[in-house]
Amino acid sequence: MNSGTEKVLDDLQKVLGDLEHVVKNAMSGAGGHAEEVTDKVRAALDKAQGRLDDAHEAVGKSVRRGVRATDEYVKDNVWMSMGIMAAVAFVVGFSLARRQ
Repeated sequence: MNSGTEKVLDDLQKVLGDLEHVVKNAMSGAGGHAEEVTDKVRAALDKAQGRLDDAHEAVGKSVRRGVRATDEYVKDNVWMSMGIMAAVAFVVGFSLARRQ
């Protein structure tokens, strides 16, 4: 999984945790319907957490499929892969040499 996607998922999990903490603290001082509201908020947070976990798993599967496909392509096309890598290295080296 790329670091950007992973960071977003991690940040969302932190936000959900912080939100749950805030709700617990807010409801501990409230009376009357506090338990009912707390249950509704907890259910919504659990649902959001489940969706986040599903998204995390789906992204991980997608990345693993991409890695597997790339690995198979490189193994099946070794010489072409080496040629592409050499061409990229040449272009990068040429670009860096021109800057100096």
